[in-house]
Amino acid sequence: MRRVLAWLVGHPAWTLGGIALITVVFALFLPRLGFQADYSQMLPAGDPVVAQYERARDLFGSQSLFMLAVVAEESGTMFDLSSLTKLYRITEELQQFVDEGLLEEVISPLTVDIVQGSATAITVRPILSGPPRSEEDAAIFRETVLEERLVRDTLFLADGSAAVLVLKAHPDLEDDEQAMGKVLAYLESLGTRHGGPESFYISGDAAFLVYVNRYMRKDLAFLLPVVVLVVVAVLFLSFRTLRGVFLPMGVVLVALVWTMGFVALLGAKLTMISTFLPVLLVAIGSAYGIHVVNDHAELARRGGDRKKLALQIADEMLTPITGAALTTAAGFLTLLTAFLVPTREFGAFAAFGTLVAFVLALTLIPAILALLPVPRVRERKARLLFDSIVGRVAGFAARRPVLTLGLAVGVFGFFLAGVPFLQVESDMTKYFRTDSPVVQGLRFVEDRFGGSQELSVVVNTGRTDGLKSPEVLRFFERLQRFLEDRPEVGSTTSLADLVKETYFTLRGDDPAFYAIPGTPQAVAQLLLLYEGGGGEVTRGMAAQRFSWGRITARVRSVGLSGYAALTQDVEAFIAREKPPQVAEIYVTGSPSVYVQLAQKLIQSQIVSLGASLGAVALIVILVMASVGTGLLVLIPLVVTVAGNFGVMGYVGAHLDMATVMIASLTVGIGVDYAVHFLARYRRERVAAGGHREALAETVRTSGRGILVNAATLTLGFLVMMLSSFGALQTFGWLIAVTMVTSLFGAMFVLPAVLAWVRPGWLLPWTERRKYTETRTKKGGTR
Repeated sequence: MRRVLAWLVGHPAWTLGGIALITVVFALFLPRLGFQADYSQMLPAGDPVVAQYERARDLFGSQSLFMLAVVAEESGTMFDLSSLTKLYRITEELQQFVDEGLLEEVISPLTVDIVQGSATAITVRPILSGPPRSEEDAAIFRETVLEERLVRDTLFLADGSAAVLVLKAHPDLEDDEQAMGKVLAYLESLGTRHGGPESFYISGDAAFLVYVNRYMRKDLAFLLPVVVLVVVAVLFLSFRTLRGVFLPMGVVLVALVWTMGFVALLGAKLTMISTFLPVLLVAIGSAYGIHVVNDHAELARRGGDRKKLALQIADEMLTPITGAALTTAAGFLTLLTAFLVPTREFGAFAAFGTLVAFVLALTLIPAILALLPVPRVRERKARLLFDSIVGRVAGFAARRPVLTLGLAVGVFGFFLAGVPFLQVESDMTKYFRTDSPVVQGLRFVEDRFGGSQELSVVVNTGRTDGLKSPEVLRFFERLQRFLEDRPEVGSTTSLADLVKETYFTLRGDDPAFYAIPGTPQAVAQLLLLYEGGGGEVTRGMAAQRFSWGRITARVRSVGLSGYAALTQDVEAFIAREKPPQVAEIYVTGSPSVYVQLAQKLIQSQIVSLGASLGAVALIVILVMASVGTGLLVLIPLVVTVAGNFGVMGYVGAHLDMATVMIASLTVGIGVDYAVHFLARYRRERVAAGGHREALAETVRTSGRGILVNAATLTLGFLVMMLSSFGALQTFGWLIAVTMVTSLFGAMFVLPAVLAWVRPGWLLPWTERRKYTETRTKKGGTR
């Protein structure tokens, strides 16, 4: 490898030309980058929860909804003729999306079918036959709404303060951002199109999908330039030279083009997790270039031929940068053990980008340095101040190792005490910022209409007309009462409601007959009369000749623990109450998918964290040919990982799809500091002989590069606090904290531990015996 590297650095024109050509090829694929926000696609193909969700969609139609709440002005009511007329116009305009095939159905209080009639005949039709034209129509509508159980407080609030329209996305297009975006754009334009005094709130799964895609694009367009500017500023303040800025940034930008082009080439799509991959690569990719530029500046102090210096820096940095890059890539690759598909993809592409940055740092920068004149290095007051401050801190650790380790153990214990407070969350609605329109709409719909998430209980009777069994319908009725008694559930619907409403109407609106008839024949007769009166048993209630049915419930956004408790209680109720006429039954919908995500989050975190620690130690042992070095790098990492989970527990940050990756990323990224520190320390220990002398020189040289690297990563990750996603904001500041903790471990804890470590324990196997013999002849090994 050293020969290949020497050839590439020795032929800079060929090297730079080849890199430019590869960059152009990858850049051609960048326009193909796409985005994916459908949460059901986050679970791997073949997962039973996904299979159940998709089967319910195939049987009953779309599981994805828009919910549009229309709210009267504070002193007004939606029962006013003007408000009802406006609501009717909006309903008619939305119907065009059904005609275009974007929506499957529009459910409006003005057009929803209700059962009316007498003991001999029934009619199924909307409350009004057309748009409301008079105050008399408005009065009839109000009177009917207040009597209709299926409309009152479900689609139209009894106090007249608000109404809601439910739009079912077409099942073939529910994850099509362009199609759903067209619907959302119309909903967002209502304030302008129809003016006041009413106000509008938008919620629902379909709206979430579009908002996630929209925010991902916004984040990518905004955060990437910001993080580039931040890194450029840190590099300039650190090196005060143009090459100190442009060389590391050249590595970053080229690596970014290669990586994102590779993502597009494979046809992969960016998710809410991988959308910050470019920001991550800018922060991480600069690290290797920083160390090359920093060490080249140290060598340039002695003068020499520019090509020889370029070859020397490439050779000297090969081992530490290889160790750092491979351990970082290994940390990312351990995410391949994760259950979530976006997490796996993120790990693979982040590892690819890391290795690209590693290769470019050792080829692109030395090749350019071979063409540039050797810089004249001048001592600056800031550098001298840095050497003084950091030298004193490291010197304290060297002189007071027991006290230093005691402080470290105390901090470690404090972090561990916060771990039990850690909670898991997988509800997608919790990932948005509280001031986002989607959260505001969610809050209103849930406060006034009982929920925006849809939970479904799917029932298979195993035979044609099985749903017409009174025992099955009474089971539906009992389950609906059970659900509606729970505070997190709003309204519920099923075929049992339609049957009871029809029976009630035929019996002259006698409350005693708001019930399920006693025989299958009576149920069949009611449904026949219902259809004969102009009604249609919707696909959302029954399918495949009444062999399959569904109970749907609107559920409030209560977080993972709430969803898990609800799902478990529903399953327990089913186990107790399921009649023998039911062959198969299961719970599906958004809440059940969230619960499955959470369960797998914990499992994947444990596996990936253990794998990353083991992989990092093994790679360092192999690259640096030293078991001792491999074990020592784990010391600051263990403190950092404990710090990550402890801080999350103390501040109430949830373990979710974004933050679940922090521990593995911390291991992969944070190990760089320890690798560079130990690589330089053992070289200086051999040359200087004593611990304090070696430590002082390590801090003066590599310590500066480590600090610049840490500052770049910390500030780069803090940029994510400007994200549109609340979850990524939390991710940004948490991983920034871990970068500081990793720096503390490498520059403060490691020096204290090294006070008791014999130098031979750090050396490569091939040099250990020779070193021991040499030191013995000189009178000692320390």
